[in-house]
Amino acid sequence: MSVLDEFVDRIHQTDAMQELVRSLDEEPTALLIRVCSKYEELGRPVPDHYLQMTGYFGETMLRVLIQARMISRHAGGRGSIYAYEPTADGLELHRRMREERPQ
Repeated sequence: MSVLDEFVDRIHQTDAMQELVRSLDEEPTALLIRVCSKYEELGRPVPDHYLQMTGYFGETMLRVLIQARMISRHAGGRGSIYAYEPTADGLELHRRMREERPQ
């Protein structure tokens, strides 16, 4: 094992790094659920101020969802810089998540 491998293994054992890694999965999931739910409620792209992004990565998770083609970004309207709309794939995944884990 190289020194770098040893270092990486050691930092991955810390609570902070484990929380960071969990966030990489949980934050985009929660964000997709918020965008899809609000889109279904409003019937139009969701203004950014509805998203209440928190956690380690906020804005980065939006880019992840856009690049994964789960949401698309549009010019914002009154009171927002951008608005986000789930794609057909994003809505399908959201539907399947709700079926798998009903609220």
